[in-house]
Amino acid sequence: MNKEFFINNRKKFAEKMEDNSIAVFFSGVFHRDTCDQLIHPFSVERNFYYLTGVDADGIILLLHKSEELLQEYLFILPVDPMYERWQALMMRPPEAMEISGVENILYTYEFDKIVANCYGDSFADKLYIYSDIAEFHEPLTLSQNYAKRFRDIYPSARIINSKPIMVLLRQQKTSEEVDEIITAVNLASDAMVYLSQGLKPGIFEYEAKARFQYFLNMKGSQPRFRSIVAAGKNATILHYNKTGYQMQDGDLLIVDAGAMNNWYVSDLTRTFPVNGKFTPRQRTIYNIVLEAELIAIEKMKYNSSWYDLENAVRDFFAKALKSIKEIKDERDLDKYYFHDSGHPIGLDLHDIKDKERIFLEGCVHTIEPALYFPDEGFGIRIEDNIWIKKDETVVLSERLVKNPDDIENLFI
Repeated sequence: MNKEFFINNRKKFAEKMEDNSIAVFFSGVFHRDTCDQLIHPFSVERNFYYLTGVDADGIILLLHKSEELLQEYLFILPVDPMYERWQALMMRPPEAMEISGVENILYTYEFDKIVANCYGDSFADKLYIYSDIAEFHEPLTLSQNYAKRFRDIYPSARIINSKPIMVLLRQQKTSEEVDEIITAVNLASDAMVYLSQGLKPGIFEYEAKARFQYFLNMKGSQPRFRSIVAAGKNATILHYNKTGYQMQDGDLLIVDAGAMNNWYVSDLTRTFPVNGKFTPRQRTIYNIVLEAELIAIEKMKYNSSWYDLENAVRDFFAKALKSIKEIKDERDLDKYYFHDSGHPIGLDLHDIKDKERIFLEGCVHTIEPALYFPDEGFGIRIEDNIWIKKDETVVLSERLVKNPDDIENLFI
């Protein structure tokens, strides 16, 4: 990504801001694990990264819109020689300017003064901060804490959530963003094949998971989320994460995993027979799930609705399971179909989305229909990453095989 991408993102955000307002975004801080240990690697706040391209802790972006004019400030931490001796080199103003394209680079101790100037000189009485999913027991985010502090200092100010603007911008990916996602998809696809080549009865789930991570690490990448590597009945636990089961002859293994590339993610799932061969029963269910996925992909068209897609998947599953006498009534489908069939991806694994869930031009989405049979000790899920263009739908993960014969051929 070059700085023009981030400059354009800020420009598009500012166009949606009300006049006489400011917007504040925090890059985030390292979180404490225990005692003097911090959680590494640092995970930058994604909206901040989308607007700046800067991947460092303790940095603040300030946008000030007054009389249709936009002023931009990036506040970086002062250089700490002791920190640099023990941890890492810190960002200097020329580097911050080159990455972000922001010309006004200041230090964080100047932030309050600049905000006061913006508020007092131009009557900027509106503050945009980003707030998203949270539980009541969670601590407040940096943005939420700042909003409280801002309200105390400027009680007449109006606090506005930046989320609707960020959803509008981030759900439609540019060609640069799609290129980043494609790289992540290809990395995860190749890592999945590498994992499958080490499968055999008797190995543990954690061994398979280690093969996936090893491959990514050797390519300079890493898993973006906690990889799900679930064999046998564990595959019916949707976010299973223990990985201590020793795989048995006849087990199926679900691998739901992804890679990261400049914070852009992939999210793929394949189901493998541990011994290299599907049983007739497993193959029957696998083909039903595969056909459901193909039906869903066909429904993923520009300006179509996610809800229509989901209804089509449910209708097909109900008919298919009736045809093999697995269920008598479509209301019984929920015994085997546990979740919706996908989500947006981008800078976040479950990327931000609006309630309408219309496939807009440029959006990138997963599709992951699945069926689970806890009483029989197996589940089958197939997941691909899809790019919706105005005139076509592109399966970004086409290189990762999913036909059952092709899956078996990976073991030869």
